[in-house]
Amino acid sequence: MNDNEEKAIIEKPKPKKSIKETITLMIRKRWLTSTTQTLILVFVLCAAFLAINLYCQSIELPEIDVTENKIYTLSDSSKDAIKKINKDVKIYAYGYEENANLISLIKQYIAENNHISYELLSEESNLAKVQEYELSQGYQIVILESGESKKVIDASYEFYSYDYEIGQKVDLTEQTLTNSLLGITADVKPKVYFTTGHTEYDLQGELGVLSTYLTNESYQPEALNLLTAGSIPEDCNLLVIMSPVKDFMEAEVNAILDYINKGGNIVITSDVGNLDESYANLSKIYEAYGVTMDNKGYVYETEAGRTAANYPNIFTPVIVPGNEITEDIYSSNGGLWLIYAGRLKFKTEEELAAMNVTRQDLLTSSENAMFVNDISQDVTAAAQSAEKGQSTIASLLTKTITPATEKTETEEAKEAVESKLVIIANSSFITDYKVEQLDSNYPVSYLGNNKDFMLNSISALTDREDTIKIRKDMSTSTYQPTQEEHTVVVIIIFAVPVIIILAGIIVWNIRRRKR
Repeated sequence: MNDNEEKAIIEKPKPKKSIKETITLMIRKRWLTSTTQTLILVFVLCAAFLAINLYCQSIELPEIDVTENKIYTLSDSSKDAIKKINKDVKIYAYGYEENANLISLIKQYIAENNHISYELLSEESNLAKVQEYELSQGYQIVILESGESKKVIDASYEFYSYDYEIGQKVDLTEQTLTNSLLGITADVKPKVYFTTGHTEYDLQGELGVLSTYLTNESYQPEALNLLTAGSIPEDCNLLVIMSPVKDFMEAEVNAILDYINKGGNIVITSDVGNLDESYANLSKIYEAYGVTMDNKGYVYETEAGRTAANYPNIFTPVIVPGNEITEDIYSSNGGLWLIYAGRLKFKTEEELAAMNVTRQDLLTSSENAMFVNDISQDVTAAAQSAEKGQSTIASLLTKTITPATEKTETEEAKEAVESKLVIIANSSFITDYKVEQLDSNYPVSYLGNNKDFMLNSISALTDREDTIKIRKDMSTSTYQPTQEEHTVVVIIIFAVPVIIILAGIIVWNIRRRKR
């Protein structure tokens, strides 16, 4: 190697440092060599972190739902439905903080429609509203108001259900909120008429809970005396006959039969022993659908796990799936509770077909149950002569009414119509009565899915097309680790930060001693 080559090598420029290397070197030399400067740097970084977080919270950036099933994100079905609302709705949330998941969901509704607003409700913010609804601490309540329409939602049981078949919690929050918003803003609220004059259960008496929930679901429940009215009103969306004790007059039954022939829908319930032997007129309504009510006896349930302790006449029936009335409560928590349920008897399948009637059972006893025919005997004695086998307790019957084939030239061709009947051989399950063997604090209608079964029946027969069914699968979103997995998570969350802090203290002490 000659002198020129050696000189060229010596004078070769050093490689230029990158910006990253320059900044790193500056921090190491200027900030990390001094304890004071190091602490100032840490403080600056923490302050910057907090400032960025506070700024992001102030501008309310949209949250990102990383759950596989998007349980915190409003579905497209809800978005499409909510956009159609053209009335102002105020949502009051009681017992919630601003950062609650429910509030985040409500904000998504607001983003889709500016007619919707919300308020966190407390005694400090709105004492008058808290007193109006008699709210108390410890509960989470959601109230929706739109004009004169109101709906109260108890979050403790109306936002969630439990599917025992798959063993997981079912989130109904979005379904409940969407349907509630649609319900209270509906232009047409179905009229549900309850017959009176035959010692039926009364809307202002035994059916107070049902009446309240019907109003909350944006129905218009009203009493109807057929003898006074003379006919069923044209605006009747559903006729309900709740456990009459006296038979109907012939004129009343004729009015009901005329209503049926026009495609009217009916719910009929009856408790054991309520009707006397002479209900010839009311039986004409049953005959129109090919069914009879046997309420001279009661179901005696023997299957384990279905009865209240030592009370085989108080039991949970078998809920039959496969129809819109029971599909949401088939697997949900609590079942139903019936007290002294009767049974239904039907014409043969061939006879029903000839009458253009189809049958869907809703509630039955178990196959191990019996039917007691003598209600005057005590339970033990009655069981000796009881009929063994399954009893049908509630059914949905659909009757197709075809118009007469003969018509004049000026008459237009008439299409066939359907009349539906939900018939239930029990009424007490939806009353405000309290049964000590079940719960001395709450009425029977509150227990299990009692009110839901009745409300679903009414919804099905009034064709509530505005309802949306959204049941979000939480199976891959809930945190249910094994003990070993839980230990790992705890170590990551708590132990690792502690180790880092201790390591920092040790390094700082070593550096301090070297000086």
